[in-house]
Amino acid sequence: MNRVIVVGGGLAGMAAAVALDSTGVLVTLLEARKTLGGRAGSFEDPQTGEILDNCQHVLLGCCTNLLDFYRRLGVGHLIRFERTIRFVDPRGVAYELRATSGLPAPLHLALSMLRFGALTVRERIALARAMAAMLRLGRTGRLALSDVPFGRWLEEHRQPQSLVAKLYDAILIGSLNEDPRSASSAYAIQVFQDALLANSSGYLLGLPACPLETLYARLPASASPPGPALDVRLATRVSEIIFCDGAASSVKLASGEILPADAIVLATNHHAVQRWVPADLQSHDARFSALDRLESVPILGAHLWFDRPVLAESHAAFMQGPLQWLFRKDAEGRKVHGVISAARAWLDVPRDRALQQFAAQIRATLPLARGATLQRGVIVIEKRATFSPAPGVDRLRSGQVPPPDGIANLFLAGDYTQTGWPATMEGAVRSGYLAAEAVLAHVVPGQPSRRFLVPDLPAQWPARIASQGR
Repeated sequence: MNRVIVVGGGLAGMAAAVALDSTGVLVTLLEARKTLGGRAGSFEDPQTGEILDNCQHVLLGCCTNLLDFYRRLGVGHLIRFERTIRFVDPRGVAYELRATSGLPAPLHLALSMLRFGALTVRERIALARAMAAMLRLGRTGRLALSDVPFGRWLEEHRQPQSLVAKLYDAILIGSLNEDPRSASSAYAIQVFQDALLANSSGYLLGLPACPLETLYARLPASASPPGPALDVRLATRVSEIIFCDGAASSVKLASGEILPADAIVLATNHHAVQRWVPADLQSHDARFSALDRLESVPILGAHLWFDRPVLAESHAAFMQGPLQWLFRKDAEGRKVHGVISAARAWLDVPRDRALQQFAAQIRATLPLARGATLQRGVIVIEKRATFSPAPGVDRLRSGQVPPPDGIANLFLAGDYTQTGWPATMEGAVRSGYLAAEAVLAHVVPGQPSRRFLVPDLPAQWPARIASQGR
């Protein structure tokens, strides 16, 4: 029976391992940390022993493959979906985005947008004009804008700067982990098309009702017949990938143990991938040629404990920073988690000063927080959280499958690979599924063609008509 080794226990690696395991292939998943999840994982607070997430991760209803992965793990019930997205302006006034029940996309959000009091009449007209233009583009038109900065597209479609600051930034900075003006128009428009315009379920906000590591706790037992027991090894460091005649033959662990493999899936970030493969082999495999040109963008997560409840709702999308999103992390709302995406400016800010600014923003913005005292704070900055979805970035991203003259049995998985999505949890799972499909097609003889990738949500009839099927 064929054995596949997956190196890296983040979402991409877990998705590849679970998919392959379901076909009866023997799979060993190696993770250097003591827990699974990678950047979408958790850690133990050394002061209290509490399990904290690296950063708050959310999903949308349009994340079909991530939802399929949770279903495979049997944890779909641990995702709580919100039908109302709550925006809060600097004065503390809240505005809700909620679909009208029974209406198909894009009509489902029309009434809510008409009532969205944060926008002036002029801004609402401009937004409606832009949404109509995005609908007409469809997928084909969107991809044709891959090399165009979204800032230019916004200018060409006469979007007021006030509207960009109020709404586009609030939606896109967290989705893309980049300043929308600097991002590829293709990816910025994709967020609106998939989440808001194509299907009435696309915008639903999914929040894990537990620490992220809990979602992966059942992974070693996730296999179902005919799959064998998935071999998951935590706190297991890989010291070397051994190559023979241009192919990957085995993995050497830090313990000295050597694990032979018929195929290897490298599911680490793109920086680590380059360390595992010798330069001479990289030079013959086009997947490695441009990885150095991918720009990394940081994300900041702040765990904050107050002396009283400060947030009654599950979340707040701030229309002005520094924190862009805030999430309630306990029943009372005393413990909250703030997020700053594209957090380049915060890398060298002293922790105490950052916490003071975050607490001041929360007190000034949320009515419940008036007079609240910050008791404690923990800041986590993921310096290499994602790659920047800049114009033309897809020419730098690797495929999962080896090229004809590449390393024939070495497959890549990770949100930096070609997935058709920006660097998100959905993109990571898609990469793992694509890698698993490629392994079965190229390495495992006698396996029928398998497709793990789940289709996007179908476009509902008004959206289909508006885009003319493009």
